[in-house]
Amino acid sequence: MKQMCKGVAVLAVLAAGAVQAAELWVGAAEVSITPDRPVSLAGQFHQRISKKVESPCMAMILALEAREGDKSVGQAILVALDFVTIPFEIQRDLRARLGARLPGFDTNMLVLAATHTHTGPTPNQERFNDYGEAMQPKEYVPFMLDRLTDTVAKAWEGRKPGAVAWGLGHAVVGHNRRVVYADGSAVMYGKLNTPNFRGLEGWEDHAVDVLCFTDSEKRLIAAALAVPCPSQTVEGLYEVSADYWHHVRERLKAKYGEGLVVLGFCGPAGDQVPRPMLRGAAEARMERLRKLSRKQELGRRIAAAFDDTWEVIRSDLRTDVPFAHRVERFQVPGRKLTDQEYEEAKKGYESYAKRDEKNSEVYSRKRWYKRTLDRYEAQQKSEPVNKLEIHVLRVGDLALATNPFELFVDYAMRIHGRSPAGQTMLVQLASPADVTHSYLPSERAVKGGGYSAVPQSTPVGPEGGQIFVEKTLDAIRALFSGKK
Repeated sequence: MKQMCKGVAVLAVLAAGAVQAAELWVGAAEVSITPDRPVSLAGQFHQRISKKVESPCMAMILALEAREGDKSVGQAILVALDFVTIPFEIQRDLRARLGARLPGFDTNMLVLAATHTHTGPTPNQERFNDYGEAMQPKEYVPFMLDRLTDTVAKAWEGRKPGAVAWGLGHAVVGHNRRVVYADGSAVMYGKLNTPNFRGLEGWEDHAVDVLCFTDSEKRLIAAALAVPCPSQTVEGLYEVSADYWHHVRERLKAKYGEGLVVLGFCGPAGDQVPRPMLRGAAEARMERLRKLSRKQELGRRIAAAFDDTWEVIRSDLRTDVPFAHRVERFQVPGRKLTDQEYEEAKKGYESYAKRDEKNSEVYSRKRWYKRTLDRYEAQQKSEPVNKLEIHVLRVGDLALATNPFELFVDYAMRIHGRSPAGQTMLVQLASPADVTHSYLPSERAVKGGGYSAVPQSTPVGPEGGQIFVEKTLDAIRALFSGKK
């Protein structure tokens, strides 16, 4: 495997020796990032303008600091946004704003992650060519950043001594969505009722990682949950919606208090979907009998997993824990396109180039293929590379590690299987560098083809994926060497 340039690490604590326990300070806040005007909804190739707000899209913020006396020895601000993805420019601009607003905070330690709702506001102006009378993304982003900056500052400035507990629950939420056929091909959401159907392509992860924070009186103030499934049960809706995370938040707030801040993180789920590919009729019947929609049912399952986990781990709250935050920036090789893949992309581009570009899907599909053609031309001059930023936090015996992709669960297995942490919590679609939004498919997915594994969807392929895995494991090991 060809190794790309080495990563640049930024450490919130000294890497030498064991990470020492320190007093934990915690702050949390939330804010709606839903405008009071119709807005373009991201998540599909075609344009959708919101007709109403089904549930608000939110920004949930958790501020953490480890202290030894008056000395800060570790920092992190985690932000969960009800977006389909987060453009690099939003992270860059928020860091710039916070650098001026919070002089004591190292903005490298800011982590943004998307829940991957397909019914949140579109943050990219170039995503579509016509927004009609709706709020333009170039108007929406400053509105959102104003709210987000104020609320992040509120969480950081409001941090106080607190305690943490972590644990592992389970809920059946995600299902593999890649259908495999007798000829070896794979199709996302493919037809099952055919003699050629051979199975679903990969593993399904039903873990719910739980990280809880209390104040000094042991009152629950924040909870971070990682579920390996995108929040897209209503992905074609013409309404603003936080999807199933809204129902998780509502249930937990009803039980633990309206002040509870619930950060919903999407674990590795590039090949997962919150709708069953098998037993669909039976699942739908159970939802009807419960008088719940699909997203309400998933909210019920996740909230129940949290309740069960919190009931156990609350007896193991820690005020002093090993805490560290490591940031790695490095390059991985881009997926190199073959001549055949170029010709297929060229045919796709030409088929849409002949159609009316005023049609939003035609416009989007044309851009999708054009980026692939541009990549092929660029690789004739130099080897393709992609810049990545990953974050690894150690909180006690738990490691939280991020990636910017829609990551196939095969890579999650590799990290979980080799991680030295007692519990490893993985978060995807976080802290983009130049890979703003792409799938990172497994080797078997690339062989099967289909959307989520074709070159148009995947600027990074399995070679870069394995380098990412090794870099993540190296960062985790650095924080857990000589465990304390």
